[in-house]
Amino acid sequence: MFTPEPKPTTDHTGQSTTDAAVEARRAADLAIYTSAKYPTRTTQTVSWIGWHFGELSGVVVPLGLGAAVWDGFYALSLLTALGWAANELRLRRQQRALRTRPAARGESTKDGEVSQ
Repeated sequence: MFTPEPKPTTDHTGQSTTDAAVEARRAADLAIYTSAKYPTRTTQTVSWIGWHFGELSGVVVPLGLGAAVWDGFYALSLLTALGWAANELRLRRQQRALRTRPAARGESTKDGEVSQ
């Protein structure tokens, strides 16, 4: 018993029209998303929810379980919310320190340069 040699089923040698259509759609999507200088409130909200889905579910799911199953889940929800708030405060302080560092030394940074 032997395996026959594979034979091409089509004479396709180049890019097909469907590939060109897919590339055209990708180019259009890229043009839309890279030119969004002023996003709408809806876009900002959806983006925020997407980036914070883990934190939101860490607070909301235990709240629902606390209402339906056991009161101890409320404490888990509270701890998650406090941890989230502490992390947000830490990030805000870190960003503020990074923004004020060049100005404190009297230096200015250009785009693409990193101040030490």
